[in-house]
Amino acid sequence: MRPRSTMKLYLLLAFSFSAGSQEGSRPTYQHRDPVTSRVYQCEQCPPGTAVLQHCGRDMPTACTPCPEGHFSEHWHWGKACQRCTAVCKEQQLVRRDCARTHDRLCECAPGYHLEVEFCVKHTACPPGSGAAALGTPESDTACERCAKGSFSSSFSAAEACVPHSNCSRLGMRTVRPGTAERDTVCEYEERGRDPECFQQDLQCHTDVMLCEEVILQFLSSLHFLSALPLDTVAASLPGRKLESRSVEHVKNACGPKQQVLQLLRLWRERNRDQGRLFGIVKGVNHCEKVVSRSSAFRKLTLGDLQAMMDSLPGERVREEDIQAAMEFCQPRQYLLKVLYLWKTLNGEQDLAKALAQSLRELRTQGASSQLLRSTRRLNTLFSTSSIRKLYKNIFLNIILDKC
Repeated sequence: MRPRSTMKLYLLLAFSFSAGSQEGSRPTYQHRDPVTSRVYQCEQCPPGTAVLQHCGRDMPTACTPCPEGHFSEHWHWGKACQRCTAVCKEQQLVRRDCARTHDRLCECAPGYHLEVEFCVKHTACPPGSGAAALGTPESDTACERCAKGSFSSSFSAAEACVPHSNCSRLGMRTVRPGTAERDTVCEYEERGRDPECFQQDLQCHTDVMLCEEVILQFLSSLHFLSALPLDTVAASLPGRKLESRSVEHVKNACGPKQQVLQLLRLWRERNRDQGRLFGIVKGVNHCEKVVSRSSAFRKLTLGDLQAMMDSLPGERVREEDIQAAMEFCQPRQYLLKVLYLWKTLNGEQDLAKALAQSLRELRTQGASSQLLRSTRRLNTLFSTSSIRKLYKNIFLNIILDKC
């Protein structure tokens, strides 16, 4: 036989073998007939079914669907399906429910990860360390020591290290240099202005300060709070009480307009881990989540922020302060930080009304879609009158109960 003919025959045999393999691709198994002892090559049953009757001389394998609460994930020759996992364990959620072709799949709830067979809470990085990688349902938080020039002041499983405040850039002097656990403390050169009453204006934490500040400033502006003695307000606040020396320091260091606000800031800081504080903590956390999850806030430019300032009433934040916010804050914090600075300059202005006015002017000016979407989202968030009424009623009831 000539070589060319040999090659043709080889290719023909190879093709025939391949075609035969594809036709008979369903997996098989051997079954011995218990009566005749004859061995048959039977086809297996597909996922989601089980063998009802083995094949015979003139009969293929008969398969039946798995009953409810049972499954078979692969081709097999068993007469029974596997029982589905009954329920997920503690701190687990159902990621995929049971079906005929697969078992119920459980996953650790948000804030937890799997270790061996149990879901445990994500590790909170201690002060001086930040979250380099957030925890997932399968892995724990990865913490790393804050690099020089940055800090983290709280236990958190989600917050990264943030840069120290730059006092000189803000026209202030350094009172205490920053460390890995705390921010730089700055103060104004003028006498009579205590840095503790104003230092939050300078910081850019990874949480959204504006959410907290809007609520606290709203509460501090309530007439019945500002009309009461500061000691009465401090004693009436729920949760962990402030020390008397802290209250005295606020009275001596802060002006009348800042006293209640600074008192509320100190109270909030002392009770950050208290989840039962009458919905106030919940309201701040909800606000922070809405902002942190929105991609619109992460794409704003210097021009967008300047356009926002031009559209707001009252005193405007300087361009150098806007640039400093963009240098030291994360992209999703740019707009919030600039609005926070605006709020500190315009304490008597209502943020919700200012944002509504800003949104109208930005539309007229043809602002970018990103800026319009971000402003609209913040306007909706901060104009919820029911939340403000809730906070007002909560604090009114607290104070009246104590008086």
